[in-house]
Amino acid sequence: MAEPKGRVLVVTSGKELLDEMSPSMSGRGLELVCVPTLKYASARLAAGDCAAMVVDFSWIPMSEREAFLNLHKQYPAVHLFTLESVASTAPTLSSPLRRLSWPLPMGFADQVRVTARLVVVLADQVLYTTGAVQNAFQQSGVQPVVLESSLELPDYVRRQNEARAAAAQPKKAKKSWSLLGGDEEEETAPVQLPVNVVVVQFAGNLAQADALDAKIRAAAPEAVSYLVSGMDLVRYAIQALKDGHSVAIPRDQAGRIAGILIENSEGSDVRLKERETERILLLDNFKPALTTLGQALQGAGYEVSSTMSGEDALGMCRKGAFHLAVIGTSTTSTQYSGAELAQKMRERDPDLRIIFMVDQYPLKAALQGVSQVVELGLDDALLKPVEASRLIFSVQKALEARFLKLENERLLKETQVLNQQLAAVNGFQKNFFATVAHDVKSPLTAILGYAEVLTAKLKAMPSEGRYAANIQTSAKTLNVLISDLVDLAAIESGKLRVEIGTLNLMAVITDVYERVRIAAQKRNLNMNLVVPPVFPPLAGDDARVGQVVQNLCTNAIQYTKEGGNITIKAETSADRVTVSVIDTGIGISKEDLPRVWERFFQTKEAQGMRKAGFGLGLKIAREIVLRHGGEMGIESELGVGSRFFFHVPIKK
Repeated sequence: MAEPKGRVLVVTSGKELLDEMSPSMSGRGLELVCVPTLKYASARLAAGDCAAMVVDFSWIPMSEREAFLNLHKQYPAVHLFTLESVASTAPTLSSPLRRLSWPLPMGFADQVRVTARLVVVLADQVLYTTGAVQNAFQQSGVQPVVLESSLELPDYVRRQNEARAAAAQPKKAKKSWSLLGGDEEEETAPVQLPVNVVVVQFAGNLAQADALDAKIRAAAPEAVSYLVSGMDLVRYAIQALKDGHSVAIPRDQAGRIAGILIENSEGSDVRLKERETERILLLDNFKPALTTLGQALQGAGYEVSSTMSGEDALGMCRKGAFHLAVIGTSTTSTQYSGAELAQKMRERDPDLRIIFMVDQYPLKAALQGVSQVVELGLDDALLKPVEASRLIFSVQKALEARFLKLENERLLKETQVLNQQLAAVNGFQKNFFATVAHDVKSPLTAILGYAEVLTAKLKAMPSEGRYAANIQTSAKTLNVLISDLVDLAAIESGKLRVEIGTLNLMAVITDVYERVRIAAQKRNLNMNLVVPPVFPPLAGDDARVGQVVQNLCTNAIQYTKEGGNITIKAETSADRVTVSVIDTGIGISKEDLPRVWERFFQTKEAQGMRKAGFGLGLKIAREIVLRHGGEMGIESELGVGSRFFFHVPIKK
């Protein structure tokens, strides 16, 4: 698998989703790009720079689900996440196969109870064999048909669909005499509607589930199908991505997408390996429950060790031996109670997660068991008899909490090491800039001086004079680069000198215009100056403000092709003067705009045209403007041109 490309396309009209996802995305080096509709999403994917697409079905019409699935087929390398809400999973809506996590979303069984559609639920083996899905529907007053195999499901659905169609037709009963008039009346016979919910045991993968759903909808176009799995969200998502399928997750879990994407990539900073198979210690004195729960946990993919002895359990428990222990608090032990066993286990392994299984009666003992969970900081308390599906759900949550805790500790240590390394690099860099700037500046000044003398003395000797002129030009270029390093070193150390006095902005702009106009003419560029007759009183450093204007003009000249236009424009408003440099140059893409103020940053287009420079000019210019109490901004469109501008406050 390849590394994420860095951009995640979010299809939504709700700003709150971006606010929720941005912290986790930016923290992992991923960038969000938002579009409102399917049309814009298709155009964006065509650019080929997105790692994933997230479709928010709390805003996007459900009727477009199939269109987004087809779009995913066109761009299989782009991972597709669908954010599901109560409305988007409703059985009243026609849709291709939808996935539901366990436990079922609140109110889903009630929605099924009142719908007229045929609802097919493909339940994984653990949820089916434990009866968890069937019980969830029965508790809401729904009596589902239960099938152990999905092989005959399409034919069964077809027969049910035909029966439902027949039941919808009114049937005539025998004629009867009216009590009032004696005329014959026709009575409509009551019709028993076929069942509308089918729960099927399903052991296949996502591709097989999609294929089965297609057969179901072919047999009964109004039918809707759901895949219900007890697998935890991250495992399910990773498996789906590996198999090239879309990932359906609850809307409130959107913040986990960034971690899923990083985990699915090589060189992951979050998880370098897939999580190992977790090991569970199961302790209880009721053997049938021990056997049933142990089998269910094994079926869910865990390694399980079972025992009925507290002493044996404690002997088996050592650091790293188990990830989680499930303890029946009524377990007899010659030495320890359930709470004491939990404490002893935690002493041997502080990272061990623990779940209690508590007898419901007597009530006092049940309350004590639940309260001990809080007192000891354990993960959960389950009342006996414990349903296997409920235990699996609790185990998943506890193990996820354990993993995240250990992962956060690892990342914290790595971050501390990286911060120390970064501090060392930054310290070296500052010292390097300062040393280079100081040690190079002095001899460079001498080179410039001697080059000027040589150029003057060799006017009568054109060939030798040309060599001296080249030395002088190169020395001036090097002087600009060194000056940028000097300014950067001053900014980094907080020592950038800005002498605030009375600012003669007219003289500054005019002086820069006269200098750069010569360079513009050499490149066949049209140079324009638009300024008001007078400026209001301003405070600033003439040399530094001139440096800003000079930098903006130099960039405009470098990045504008022959025949283009460059304009220096100044405008006065109530509280500020705005100076703009507008060009018809190469422009900057929307993706690169936020980065133009970074030191050493240059766009790909700029790198192909720039003759020299470190990419420090804009960062230095912005810092100078900020020191004047102003602001600096940019408006640009790739291939059209740019407008760089800054504000200087009016002196009051």
